[in-house]
Amino acid sequence: MSNGNISVTPEELRAAAGAADAISQDLQKPVAIAKRDIEAAGTALKTWPIGPDMERVAHDWGMALDELCKRIGGGDPKSAASRLRRTADGHEYNENLTAQAFQVR
Repeated sequence: MSNGNISVTPEELRAAAGAADAISQDLQKPVAIAKRDIEAAGTALKTWPIGPDMERVAHDWGMALDELCKRIGGGDPKSAASRLRRTADGHEYNENLTAQAFQVR
Protein backbone atom coordinates (compact mmCIF):
# COMPACT_ATOMS: atom_id res chain seq x y z
CA MET A 1 0.00 0.00 0.00
CA SER A 2 1.53 3.26 -1.12
CA ASN A 3 0.09 6.73 -1.55
CA GLY A 4 -3.15 5.60 0.08
CA ASN A 5 -3.86 3.09 -2.69
CA ILE A 6 -4.60 -0.56 -2.10
CA SER A 7 -3.30 -3.12 -4.54
CA VAL A 8 -4.09 -6.80 -4.08
CA THR A 9 -3.22 -9.38 -6.69
CA PRO A 10 -5.38 -12.38 -7.54
CA GLU A 11 -2.55 -14.57 -6.25
CA GLU A 12 -2.71 -12.86 -2.84
CA LEU A 13 -6.48 -13.32 -2.74
CA ARG A 14 -6.11 -17.02 -3.57
CA ALA A 15 -3.42 -17.39 -0.89
CA ALA A 16 -5.79 -15.79 1.64
CA ALA A 17 -8.50 -18.24 0.53
CA GLY A 18 -6.10 -21.12 1.09
CA ALA A 19 -5.31 -19.79 4.56
CA ALA A 20 -9.04 -19.54 5.34
CA ASP A 21 -9.50 -23.16 4.25
CA ALA A 22 -6.59 -24.23 6.46
CA ILE A 23 -7.98 -22.34 9.47
CA SER A 24 -11.39 -23.92 8.97
CA GLN A 25 -9.82 -27.36 8.70
CA ASP A 26 -7.65 -26.78 11.78
CA LEU A 27 -10.72 -25.77 13.83
CA GLN A 28 -12.71 -28.89 13.05
CA LYS A 29 -10.98 -31.24 15.52
CA PRO A 30 -10.95 -28.84 18.51
CA VAL A 31 -14.59 -27.96 17.81
CA ALA A 32 -15.56 -31.64 17.69
CA ILE A 33 -13.73 -32.31 20.97
CA ALA A 34 -15.35 -29.33 22.69
CA LYS A 35 -18.80 -30.40 21.50
CA ARG A 36 -18.23 -33.98 22.61
CA ASP A 37 -17.00 -32.92 26.05
CA ILE A 38 -19.83 -30.48 26.80
CA GLU A 39 -22.42 -33.00 25.53
CA ALA A 40 -20.90 -35.66 27.80
CA ALA A 41 -21.02 -33.27 30.75
CA GLY A 42 -24.64 -32.41 30.01
CA THR A 43 -25.53 -36.11 29.81
CA ALA A 44 -23.65 -36.92 33.01
CA LEU A 45 -25.46 -34.13 34.86
CA LYS A 46 -28.83 -34.70 33.21
CA THR A 47 -30.60 -35.29 36.52
CA TRP A 48 -29.08 -32.18 38.10
CA PRO A 49 -30.73 -28.80 37.59
CA ILE A 50 -27.79 -27.65 35.44
CA GLY A 51 -27.91 -30.69 33.12
CA PRO A 52 -30.53 -29.40 30.64
CA ASP A 53 -28.76 -26.02 30.50
CA MET A 54 -25.46 -27.74 29.66
CA GLU A 55 -27.15 -29.78 26.95
CA ARG A 56 -28.66 -26.59 25.50
CA VAL A 57 -25.27 -24.84 25.61
CA ALA A 58 -23.65 -27.82 23.89
CA HIS A 59 -26.27 -27.76 21.16
CA ASP A 60 -26.21 -23.97 20.61
CA TRP A 61 -22.44 -23.59 20.78
CA GLY A 62 -21.95 -26.68 18.66
CA MET A 63 -24.13 -25.25 15.93
CA ALA A 64 -22.44 -21.84 16.20
CA LEU A 65 -18.95 -23.32 16.00
CA ASP A 66 -19.89 -25.54 13.05
CA GLU A 67 -21.32 -22.49 11.28
CA LEU A 68 -18.12 -20.53 12.02
CA CYS A 69 -15.98 -23.23 10.39
CA LYS A 70 -18.32 -23.31 7.40
CA ARG A 71 -18.21 -19.53 7.01
CA ILE A 72 -14.42 -19.38 7.14
CA GLY A 73 -13.47 -22.01 4.60
CA GLY A 74 -14.44 -25.03 2.65
CA GLY A 75 -16.63 -25.54 -0.36
CA ASP A 76 -19.63 -23.53 0.84
CA PRO A 77 -20.19 -20.76 -1.75
CA LYS A 78 -20.85 -18.32 1.11
CA SER A 79 -17.55 -19.05 2.90
CA ALA A 80 -14.87 -16.39 3.07
CA ALA A 81 -12.52 -18.68 1.13
CA SER A 82 -15.01 -19.10 -1.72
CA ARG A 83 -15.71 -15.38 -1.87
CA LEU A 84 -11.98 -14.60 -1.95
CA ARG A 85 -11.54 -17.00 -4.88
CA ARG A 86 -14.45 -15.44 -6.76
CA THR A 87 -12.99 -12.00 -6.12
CA ALA A 88 -9.63 -13.18 -7.50
CA ASP A 89 -11.34 -14.62 -10.57
CA GLY A 90 -13.28 -11.38 -11.13
CA HIS A 91 -10.13 -9.31 -10.66
CA GLU A 92 -8.26 -11.41 -13.22
CA TYR A 93 -11.19 -11.27 -15.65
CA ASN A 94 -11.39 -7.47 -15.41
CA GLU A 95 -7.63 -7.11 -15.87
CA ASN A 96 -7.74 -9.28 -19.00
CA LEU A 97 -10.73 -7.38 -20.38
CA THR A 98 -9.01 -4.04 -19.78
CA ALA A 99 -5.80 -5.29 -21.40
CA GLN A 100 -7.73 -6.47 -24.47
CA ALA A 101 -9.39 -3.06 -24.80
CA PHE A 102 -5.96 -1.44 -25.22
CA GLN A 103 -4.50 -3.97 -27.66
CA VAL A 104 -3.71 -2.67 -31.12
CA ARG A 105 -5.83 -4.40 -33.74
